[in-house]
Amino acid sequence: MSNVAVIIPCYNVEGYIFECLDSVKKQGDIVSEIYCVDNNSTDDTL
Repeated sequence: MSNVAVIIPCYNVEGYIFECLDSVKKQGDIVSEIYCVDNNSTDDTL
């Protein structure tokens, strides 16, 4: 089985980030790492 790292760029997505992370987690065991990269958001994204 392959291991996949997912990189999620984030900027002012407080209302959507948890939905996005849940979607990635539902992909199953193929995803081994999830990185969220915040670009100095002004909301509470991360």
